[in-house]
Amino acid sequence: MFHSTLSRRDFMKALGVSSAGVGVSSLTPIFQDLDEAMAAPSASLKRPWWVKEREIGNPTVEVDWSLINRHDNTKALVGGGFGPIVGAELQAKLKAETNALQLSDVKNNTPGATHKDWALYSACGSFVDQSVMNYVQATANWQPGTAPQVFTWTAPPTPEYFGTTQFKGTPEENSKMLRAAMRFMGASQVMFGELAEHERKLIFTKHNRTKKEIVFENVEKGYETDKKHVVPDKPLWIVSVAIQMSKELFRQGRSPLRTAANGSRYYQWKGVQARTQAFLNVLGYQGIGYPEFSTGVMPSQADAILCGFSEGARNNNVTISPEFGTVVGYFSLLTDLPLAPNNPIDAGYFRFCHTCRKCANECPTQAISHESEPNWDIPKSSLAPDKPPTWSVPGKKVFHTDLPLCFTQFGQHPGCGTCMGTCTHNVNGTAGIHEIVKATLSTTSLFNEFLWRADDTFGYGVIPVEDREKWWDYDFPTYGYSTNLMSHHGGYNK
Repeated sequence: MFHSTLSRRDFMKALGVSSAGVGVSSLTPIFQDLDEAMAAPSASLKRPWWVKEREIGNPTVEVDWSLINRHDNTKALVGGGFGPIVGAELQAKLKAETNALQLSDVKNNTPGATHKDWALYSACGSFVDQSVMNYVQATANWQPGTAPQVFTWTAPPTPEYFGTTQFKGTPEENSKMLRAAMRFMGASQVMFGELAEHERKLIFTKHNRTKKEIVFENVEKGYETDKKHVVPDKPLWIVSVAIQMSKELFRQGRSPLRTAANGSRYYQWKGVQARTQAFLNVLGYQGIGYPEFSTGVMPSQADAILCGFSEGARNNNVTISPEFGTVVGYFSLLTDLPLAPNNPIDAGYFRFCHTCRKCANECPTQAISHESEPNWDIPKSSLAPDKPPTWSVPGKKVFHTDLPLCFTQFGQHPGCGTCMGTCTHNVNGTAGIHEIVKATLSTTSLFNEFLWRADDTFGYGVIPVEDREKWWDYDFPTYGYSTNLMSHHGGYNK
């Protein structure tokens, strides 16, 4: 096992404390090696100093186990026990009063209980739970252990349930509302675009998993049959959704740990999509989502670029976001709720990739282009030089990756994500120096080569194999990433 002697002075220097803070350094422990550091009390679960521990089985609430027996939970009030206690008449009266208050609040636009407020409640509360269960029971091909994915949402409630009509707001108001709701429901961030004439060309003709045709029809609502997914031929908007993933796990190279991080975005997305579709449904609109868990009706990376989330990268199957870097999963919904489109961005990332070849150098199959300039032509794969590149479409001036060659690593188990884990921009965005670097490369390419070589010098990138099990010893936030990114209020401390 690797050991590292760590003196008190070196420990403080690592924390950025100069020699002037030597008095403070006397308060820090001396760890002879990492084993001692891991064995120290501070390496275990950390609680505030004023939280005291008591004996096991002896909480501050006194318990007399001789009086406690197993309980029939059908007697619980939330499980149906309330009615038998108070009587059916009072229960019906309370329910009628609650329904009347609900309708009155929506009608009178009562702050905190408006149409959109109840839509959020419905999306995250009991209505959606029941709707999902109904869907599960009605779907013959649903497999245990997987959450249902719904191309369109048709379950109740609708505006009529609340005694109102379709929600009306300006595109800007709608965008603000939907972004706030979706971030609460689990999206890291959302951006918007219009599905105009050009963007319609991004809609796939056939879904890769369901094998159904994807067609436009002159209908009001999207629907699906056993042979096709139908998108309504009417004004629609794109909702581009970002779901963060663990940067640290993506540094594990081709390993189950890295693949676990990649898979995490899908189980989060399942819930976000269902809740968003239910939210839109209550407002009187539709959300056209993923027919199954992993693929939508259009390329989500393209959405991310067009909606202003990110820029293209040297690996043309990856994009780079100013806030999330490369380690983020993108998804997309279509909706008929009018939204205000976001503009594409220029943060200097694509220009940076013209010079930086770090991902290309680290690619285990050398599938990523080493060219100095992007081009229009899609090259044939070295694995199939006699076959046309049917896996992609022309019209993009990018650094073309040999995707079949890439797929020999990325598409297997465990899947490879070396390019994303080693990218210069897969760094902690909260560090001040990284913000300076981002601002620099956004305005000039003069220091690009210096910056990516400095990234190598400081040891960023994929973690050596012998160090990968150390991830289990770290204490990361929930989901392995910070949820404060792109939050105007920063850390919540009210």
